Amino acid sequence: MKSLTIKKLFNIHSWVGVITAVLLFIVAFSGAIAVLSRPELKIWANPEIQQAPKIPAQAITELVNQYHEQVPAPFGENIHVYLPSGHNTHLLTLLFESHHGDDNYDQAVAHVFQFHPNTLALQSTYYGPSQTFYAERKTDAASFIGHFHADLHLGRPIGLILTGVLGLTLLVSTLTGLFIHRQFLRQLFTFRRHKGTSLWVSDGHKIMGIWGSLFHGMIGFTGAFLGLATVILLPAAALVNFGGDQDKLVETFTAIPEPVISHQYQPTQLADILADAEQRFANAHILDATIMAHNDANSEVYLRLLGGESVASQLLHYHGDGEYIKSMSSFGDIPGVSIKVLELLFPLHFGNFGGIFIKLVWTALGLTTALLPLSGIMMWLSKRARGNNPSLSHKAYQRWNRFIIGSCGGLVLACMLLFPAQVLINAYIPPTAHNAVIGPLFFYSWLLWLLLGALPWHYHRYFQATLACIGSLALLVLPLNVLLSENHVLNAGSLLVSSVDIGFFAIGLGCYYALRRLYKGAATQSQLVNQEQQV
Repeated sequence: MKSLTIKKLFNIHSWVGVITAVLLFIVAFSGAIAVLSRPELKIWANPEIQQAPKIPAQAITELVNQYHEQVPAPFGENIHVYLPSGHNTHLLTLLFESHHGDDNYDQAVAHVFQFHPNTLALQSTYYGPSQTFYAERKTDAASFIGHFHADLHLGRPIGLILTGVLGLTLLVSTLTGLFIHRQFLRQLFTFRRHKGTSLWVSDGHKIMGIWGSLFHGMIGFTGAFLGLATVILLPAAALVNFGGDQDKLVETFTAIPEPVISHQYQPTQLADILADAEQRFANAHILDATIMAHNDANSEVYLRLLGGESVASQLLHYHGDGEYIKSMSSFGDIPGVSIKVLELLFPLHFGNFGGIFIKLVWTALGLTTALLPLSGIMMWLSKRARGNNPSLSHKAYQRWNRFIIGSCGGLVLACMLLFPAQVLINAYIPPTAHNAVIGPLFFYSWLLWLLLGALPWHYHRYFQATLACIGSLALLVLPLNVLLSENHVLNAGSLLVSSVDIGFFAIGLGCYYALRRLYKGAATQSQLVNQEQQV
């Protein structure tokens, strides 16, 4: 490849990285945590589902029938049953929805009843727009970070467009990086960690970029698609095929069509349907059920399953009398290779296949994806602050480094703060108030740490303080859980909870080990400088 082309690719690679480095770190780091947010960290954050027994199918059927009698008839046309799990809600939730059950609303409204997974006692009720209920559902540390990764809590369409565009920039950076680093074999194994900060940052950047190029490219592509599909691709498809009518597009390709009511009574055999699905797909988990035209002769039931032999989630279709019809994708019973590819995008992006080992690998690789833009901008700043004619003054270099530490390190600190805070929130704050605490705690702590970067202190000390705070917060999780929770590592109530507690403790120890190495390195460097001055 010509040197001029290489230079152009290098400029593209550099400027894309510089412009988007902080945002890419934010999205990639939150994504690394989001991989484990459902179900592992969500189960850890919600005591109700840590040891919840399996709810009998007959009990679910009885609750659906009982509360169906308490709502107006139109609300029986569309019933959603969300089983308590780490994938959606911590309570058994029955949502009776209607698009024409209340003239006071011009949108779908719902009667919602939520039950404790152990006792099946009624915990809360709701009546109002369905969208409002979904938006205001109880959150937790894991769910909050997962949603933050999806749209940075900016909502649609701005948040999704931004994360989608960042996925594209990651893909561009990965491809251009592969072209400009042509000496693959030598750079694959070159890491000069004793040759100074600049060299080991540069070597680390190349190693992470080359070894993880396939992963980074896949994450960039899938992230771009998941971010842009609903806000750009869906309207575009509606414009081309349905004259811009998105509702018509969704209606045509939806996996769950509207029911045709016969007004002839016939009991919906939900218990038999749940039992049949568990027998057919023994290794999969039933996440939720949708009942169309409950207790009607034309009743249809759809179950959403995750796990088992299927990589992606699947949808089971039953007639209301219990007859099994078919299994299909969450997009519906649409033939073709393209649908199969679309099914794989979500599990590929979040590592939702192959069990916990794959998720841990995805988390580790996700952290390298976050470190790539960070190490790249460090190299860019270092190059412009050194040499005989630096283009960046010492003060400007300090300010830029403090900004990076405040924005990126502050994000890590804010994420870590949520987990010991989650234990305290569970112990002292009612569930209805959790949403009002977690969001402000996250954003205000992040903002506070970013503002500390405006103080005129050396960025080395700022980074050390950040690392010390992150380590301290991680170390707090285990003792707080022992003191305030019944399910912790000492009574071995849950292997998952114990593993998460120990994992946070190990992260805390790792932060303090790194901090110690930084102090030793700084002391050694100071001694060398003093010796040179004496000579």
